[in-house]
Order: sequence, then C-alpha cells, then structure tokens
Amino acid sequence: MTEILVIRPQSNQLGDTICTLPMYKALKEKYTDSRITLVGCPTNYAVDLKKLNPYLDEIIIYSRESYGVLFNFIKSLRGKKYDIVLVPSSIRMSYTSYVIALLAKGSLKAGVGRMDGEKNRLKFFLDVKPEYDWKKNRVHQVSRFLDSARSLGCVMTDDEAGKMRIELPEEDRRFADLFMSSNFKDKNRKVVGFHPGAGQKINTWNLHNYIELIKKIYESSNPYILISSGVIDGDITGRLRAALDENGVKYCMMSGISLFETAAVLSRLDLLVTNNTGIMHLASYCGTPTAAFFYKDDASEWGPFFRKGEMLESSSMDINEISVSAAYEKVLKYL
Repeated sequence: MTEILVIRPQSNQLGDTICTLPMYKALKEKYTDSRITLVGCPTNYAVDLKKLNPYLDEIIIYSRESYGVLFNFIKSLRGKKYDIVLVPSSIRMSYTSYVIALLAKGSLKAGVGRMDGEKNRLKFFLDVKPEYDWKKNRVHQVSRFLDSARSLGCVMTDDEAGKMRIELPEEDRRFADLFMSSNFKDKNRKVVGFHPGAGQKINTWNLHNYIELIKKIYESSNPYILISSGVIDGDITGRLRAALDENGVKYCMMSGISLFETAAVLSRLDLLVTNNTGIMHLASYCGTPTAAFFYKDDASEWGPFFRKGEMLESSSMDINEISVSAAYEKVLKYL
C-alpha cells in the first residue's frame, strides 16, 4: 500500500476544497493501492470532508489552539511513515505547510521550488520541487493543484478533470426531487437560481444590480426564481427578499439545508447566477450552467471549471463595472 500525506492546513474554504478534488483523483488513479491522509484545518462550513472528497481515507486536523493540541498533532503526524508527502501550494507558499512536511516521516517529499518568481526558502528538503509561472500564464486553480499530482507522474488532463461530477447519495437526490416538484410545479418553465452572497466584498456584485437583473428576467421570460443563502449571507438575502416582495417578484428560498441537499437542488437548475463563491464551484461540480461575476483577471483563475459557464469580468478591480444589461445578455442564452 502507498501511504500518501497531503498537507493543506491553511484553507477551509468550500471552493478551494472543490478545486483540489481532481488532484486527489489523479493520485488515486496512479497509485491504485494508495491510502491518502490529509493534514487540514477545521472547516468554516458544516460538511463531511470525506463525503465531499471520496478519495480521502483519513484526516488529521492541524490546530494551534493550545500547546497540548499542537503536541498531539505532532505526535499523530510523526506516528506513521509515509511513502509520499505532498504540499500542493497554489496561491502562495505556506511555510507552515512546509514545516509540517519537514517534520513528517516520508520517503519522498514534493512541493514547489519556485512559484511566480518567489523562491521556496524551505525547498532544501524536497525531493521533487518543480517551478511554476502560474500567474503569468493565468492558470486555473484546479490545474495548479493538478500540477502537484503531475509532478509525481500523474497524467490526468484538464479536460478529464473538467468532466468530474459530484457523487450525490440517493437520499439527497430524493430530497431534490421533492423540493423541485413542491416549489416548481410547471415543468415547462425554466428555473434560475441566484446567489447574491460572497465571502469577500471584492467578489460581491452590487445587490441593486441583482434586484434589477431578477426583475428584468422575471418580466421578460417568467422563469421560476430560486434564491440561495449561505450561513453568512443572511443580511444580503434578507434585503434582496424585501426588494423582490416590494416589486411583486415571486421566488423560492433555499437555505438551512445540508451541502449535499444544496448540491442536489443546484444540479436541477437551468442556470445559477452567482458571485465567485463556494456555491459557484459546487454548482459547477454538479454540472449546472453558471453565470458568474469576477473582477479583472480573476475569472481565468477561479472561474467555473467543471461546467464551463458564462464569466462576466470587469475591466478593473471594481466588480460593479459589470452592467445589468451585460449580465442580462448572458442569461438570455439559457432562457
């Protein structure tokens, strides 16, 4: 059995996690007898990571909340020898990750020697240390993670990775069937979802724009409207709902359900209009067409990968330079 340790203690974002999935699949396909352990951190969303990532066999949580917790982490880390220790850097080099890799017992250690002009000061102990110019070449995050696997001889292409889809359990598919039949009774009408929230302000298209776009779509094409809301989106979705109620736009809310139930519903939509956020990546991984908003030069790195959608990108760092009319033209293709 090939024991593989993947070290990613710096990210607990849903979108980042989804972007890593082809890397894990590529590792499993090359090392068919492998057992993969992830060094991760506590997630900021309620999800079973091993359910979302079926290629994981074990998770070791990295935390510095106390000396005792940190001691137990190091003890657990050092308790096994791995055949491969991999640090898949993609945005920046986390020296915490490389210190963990240095401490881990491993026959072969792989990471990044240089990334976008920055040298890895801790590359001295790495056996595999390729150099990348991802920013210059505008390489997508999924491809960056795949490059980590490719440095170990994995051969998955971007096209093969793009065909991957989430595995939805039967109970979640049944939930989606009931949700759709209860809320959207006319099967001849399109169902368009909107996710106005985002983890960062720079990624958030203006709420007024969402309101105007929904009104325009509702009046011209009369689709069913679905509004999705995450745990941090209560304020923006509350204001959106108030505006839609005031303008007589009928809609259905989707919130407070599990990640896999959300994924199952997203997989039934004709289109999701969204900011660059975890829900966008989840919808893409479900094969759902998406129209997503990005600031300048961000779409090539973070755009919907698993289902190529419509990417609206501003000409500056101000995402609100994207007009309602430009978004409407993109959405019309699906209505």
